[in-house]
Amino acid sequence: RMGCVSSRNPPKKGSTVKTTDLFVPELKELAGMLKTALEKNFETVETAVVKCPDLKKWGLAASGICGDPRIADVGGIPNIMDYEHHKEVFHIPTIASQCDLPGAYVFGAGAASSKVVGQNAELMPTEHVKACCRKSKYAKVLEDGSSTMEDYHSSDFGLMANLVACKGEQGDVVMVRAKVRKGKENFVTCMRRGLLNILEDTKSQYHIGIGGVFKVLKGKINAHVMPDFKKEYKIGEPGWTDDRNIHYEMGPDLTCMSIFVTGDPSITEENPYGLDLRLEHTHFFSQSKKEGGHYHFDTTPKEVEYLAYFIPVPKLYRIDNPYPRDRKKKAAAAKIANETSGEEI
Repeated sequence: RMGCVSSRNPPKKGSTVKTTDLFVPELKELAGMLKTALEKNFETVETAVVKCPDLKKWGLAASGICGDPRIADVGGIPNIMDYEHHKEVFHIPTIASQCDLPGAYVFGAGAASSKVVGQNAELMPTEHVKACCRKSKYAKVLEDGSSTMEDYHSSDFGLMANLVACKGEQGDVVMVRAKVRKGKENFVTCMRRGLLNILEDTKSQYHIGIGGVFKVLKGKINAHVMPDFKKEYKIGEPGWTDDRNIHYEMGPDLTCMSIFVTGDPSITEENPYGLDLRLEHTHFFSQSKKEGGHYHFDTTPKEVEYLAYFIPVPKLYRIDNPYPRDRKKKAAAAKIANETSGEEI
């Protein structure tokens, strides 16, 4: 066991939680849907309903990904883009409680706390709160531009994360094996868009949320690792921009933790932004090399082979959504700019 958690911090002042329900197909039906989606993009596809294997062998903190699962979408990109919020910190045991599952096993993709590692970095969280077991990793950019991956010794994370919270049990899951990519979409996007197309073809008003883990058994992938934030800022200048991500080729032998949803069920004409959900997010780490980061796509389509275990998730929790704050701030800035422009004319 590693990284025992002895306390749970209360939610920060002003913390908000909103929820939305997701459609949960039968596992056999989901297996068929994923097979249909992937066959358009991969030469060989196999899906089946199986008992979840012992995922501790893949470097995770719990044996399974089943047991009252729910998705948590925490924070968001505006926290990265605005230097005033670079010190945002969340706490995994607190998130588990906010998801109505205290003591949960939590895994997924997020940002490390700069207070913990001393700089901006990618986080691969895998922590079983009740079992006092943490196997989380983080990846950072070094001064020479290379990257490294290390153990992460904290329940705190920063800025944002997309997570699954569950009991960590070994129940039934959908196994997916895909080899040799022939299409242009990456493994995760192919499944997400494929499920969405099936839902649209049946005129379904529902959306599906999926959480799980997959291995890159063969081949290499394109990944990014966020560099550190700027040390100095000018007024009105973003503190960080997407084009500052540094990309690397990594793999194979990568354990990937992935969350994706086909869409936001809360979007309506009256609420066009819904819950400002991130539709897919996948982070990974290697058990044999110091490689880790954010998964983009495989770079060796003729060689690549994926093995995955997924579950459908019935409920999503949106925690501390920063987008309304960001839109309000931008609207105020635009108003000031227009007023200033009018004075100059």
